[in-house]
Amino acid sequence: MYAFEKLRSETANILSAAGLKDVVVEIPPENIDADLAIPCFTYAKSLKKSPVEIAKNVAESVKIPKNSIVGKITAMGPYVNVYASDKYFCDSVDEIITDADKYAHKKPVKKTMVVDMSAPNIAKPMSVGHLRSTIIGDSIARIYSSLGWNVIRDNHLGDKKKVEKNPIPELLSLYVKFHEKSDKDSELDEKAREEFKKLENGDKENTKLWKWFIDVSLIEFKKTYSELDVDFDLWLGESFYNDMNRAIVDEALKKGIAKKDDGAIIIKYEDYKNIPPFLIQKKDGATLYSTRDLSTIKYRVGEFKPDKIVYAVGGEQAQHFIQLFNAAEMLGYAKKEALIHVGFGLISLPEGKMSTRKGRVIYLQDLLNKSYKHAEKIINEKNPELKNKKKVAKKIGVGAVKFNDLSQNRVKNIMFNWDKMLSFEGDTGPYLQYTHARACSILRKIGITKSPKFVVTQMAEEKDLILHLSKYLNSVELAASLYEPHHIATYLLALAHKFNLFYQKCPVMSETDEKIKNSRIALVFASKQVIANGLYLLGIDAVEEM
Repeated sequence: MYAFEKLRSETANILSAAGLKDVVVEIPPENIDADLAIPCFTYAKSLKKSPVEIAKNVAESVKIPKNSIVGKITAMGPYVNVYASDKYFCDSVDEIITDADKYAHKKPVKKTMVVDMSAPNIAKPMSVGHLRSTIIGDSIARIYSSLGWNVIRDNHLGDKKKVEKNPIPELLSLYVKFHEKSDKDSELDEKAREEFKKLENGDKENTKLWKWFIDVSLIEFKKTYSELDVDFDLWLGESFYNDMNRAIVDEALKKGIAKKDDGAIIIKYEDYKNIPPFLIQKKDGATLYSTRDLSTIKYRVGEFKPDKIVYAVGGEQAQHFIQLFNAAEMLGYAKKEALIHVGFGLISLPEGKMSTRKGRVIYLQDLLNKSYKHAEKIINEKNPELKNKKKVAKKIGVGAVKFNDLSQNRVKNIMFNWDKMLSFEGDTGPYLQYTHARACSILRKIGITKSPKFVVTQMAEEKDLILHLSKYLNSVELAASLYEPHHIATYLLALAHKFNLFYQKCPVMSETDEKIKNSRIALVFASKQVIANGLYLLGIDAVEEM
């Protein structure tokens, strides 16, 4: 248990001994002068006293044990305010330095999660629209891994598309042209469906062509994933479940969950009137996304026995997942509470929603290439002597792109803007990378590679920084519980601001008192470490020089 968790626990025990039961310990807002706060409103009825009087009585009657990390307890209106002791600040820094890159990581909890993420369609380049699923899913996987879960990343490739699509990049234009013509000629769509049905039924020529599409596509996909530092444990595309789909339909019919409807087969939700029927087989016998998604759930549950299956998929698919999760529960595959749709807003262009069919799209590789050039330009202007400029520029460029997305609440729509996407000014990924590099630079100038012991705090900025450092795990657990990485991004920005203020107000290299200087050096080490750990959970490299 880390110092912050201990502080909350000891506070609850002390207040319980003073007469308060079921103590709720809160983190007060930044403008409140307290490290923890306990509201007394809920006790007014049972104790037949005002919250103000209860807080005053508790503060006057508490007994703080010797050597406690709780330093002081006072009353402030209807709140009991708690202040940490000097021991708390020393312990907080020491545990960060001791655990280093494993700080705030938890021991294995014997729980498994499958994260369904990225899932680009074969035979066309990945667009900026694929960015969100890829990096949100990756961040959630990293967060849960740090909390002790066994996480399986599955790239559920869209490799069951109509075979009018052609390999990337040469024949992409044919894909656009096909849809331009099919909008005017419905027979083309019908021919495409026929070819799709032949593929599903194992036609040799179509199968050979489809496998070629996959091979060509994966070469480009893996190049982009490598640059994003995103890995997968599985690459089981939709086609992997081809042999299972008929059995799913038959099982649903046999159990009376599905029924025939005008030649097609649907699942109807009798107990949920607001959920529309779920089509699992077309009139021509072909299966759909819905069938393959049910096959996928059944396979994952049987193969991995996951406690959770998380789908990092756009929010516009919310209705589909409501249907899917309910159908999976009705079939006995999984409890719908274990199936989580992590929806997110769309990235759109000023001229409208992205659409490869209409040629209205920004390709992800183009965005990354521009970010690298932009970063290298800035490095040449500000630090032309920097070694490995191109390598550092890639890390900074990827950091800018990822943080621009992950720092925002995932449910919000994003209007694509080149300047904002590539911005290095203000509260950005490069700002956090710069703060980490600044801490590294301080330690290089001092000529120290191992942190000294933290023993004393002198300034308010030091205590404020340490208290924030100690709350890092709290931000990670909050991000995990809500599947929202932006809570970590927000925490890191506040940490960077507090670190830079600390360095401005509290001399490190010029300090003459050895104990104070060593403690501040230790605080630089701790800050650098937590920034690096947090950036890792966002999939961003912490550079040492830039």
